[in-house]
Amino acid sequence: MSRTKTIYNQDYCLFIQCLCEERKRLGLSQLEVAQKLGMTQSEISKIEMSERRVDIFELKQLLRVYRVQHNEKLRHFVVDFFGLELHEHNGKE
Repeated sequence: MSRTKTIYNQDYCLFIQCLCEERKRLGLSQLEVAQKLGMTQSEISKIEMSERRVDIFELKQLLRVYRVQHNEKLRHFVVDFFGLELHEHNGKE
């Protein structure tokens, strides 16, 4: 039985594409993102080209750099990707 590597999974590719678009929307270069994450520009390029898988800790850092907390579109995309429910904080406990 032939299995496609998860790095080529359509959902994963769409997720990475969304992150790449967000980087560009924010006006950040791959080098700027790499420096913020303690990585090389080449590593960011490989992630965006689906030549290298992003790990969960790198994803956490990427989402912080891409300001997921202040970006409703990206936040909803992440929530949908992971199949989570989004609970809007309205200041009430």
